[in-house]
Amino acid sequence: LLDVARVTTLNARRLFGIGELPKSGEITYKIRNSLYLNVTNRCTNRCGFCVRSTSDFVKGHNLRLEREPTGEEMVRAIGDPTRYDEVVFCGFGEPLIRLDLVKEVAGWVGDRGGWVRVNTNGHANHYHKRDILPELKGLVDEYSVSLGAQDPETYDRLCRPTFEGAFEAVVKFIREAARDTLVVATVVSAEGVDIDRCQEIAEGLGATLRVRKMDVVG
Repeated sequence: LLDVARVTTLNARRLFGIGELPKSGEITYKIRNSLYLNVTNRCTNRCGFCVRSTSDFVKGHNLRLEREPTGEEMVRAIGDPTRYDEVVFCGFGEPLIRLDLVKEVAGWVGDRGGWVRVNTNGHANHYHKRDILPELKGLVDEYSVSLGAQDPETYDRLCRPTFEGAFEAVVKFIREAARDTLVVATVVSAEGVDIDRCQEIAEGLGATLRVRKMDVVG
């Protein structure tokens, strides 16, 4: 109900010009009983279906960061992580771009009994030019990885990555992560996405598949 109220209030303010819009730069935001951490605006994809291309808001929260938060600021904003079902590194950009911060804060959350999930596009190994998964072992309880599509051509069309071979990098990331961590592969029900084939790929990599509706976030 709080999510609905927040979105309804935002829409009314936009439509009628009543009151002020939420300030930018929310570094944590709650959806249902999950606490999301807004790590960065930066991303290695330019997905056509991403909310970033049309709005600064998710469920009434303004996520366009004016500057990237420090680990200390994140920890202070989290408070007691056990109040939530999970603490999710997500936000407006790709969280694993800021690998050191994710390791620092994930360790802090885990030490206090919180469940840690990372939402990622699976590009981190390419971005950092090394296998970063061993560095996150024991810190991350679950990954949600954007598989995006069933083949490189469809992936490139929908996700518009900033480097070649991105689909193959995502597949490898999912396979390696699933060896010792819970992994959910995600796709959006966009035109050209073969859900059945994506299901086969995800299961073959040791992950489960979640299908998100187009234009629905949070």
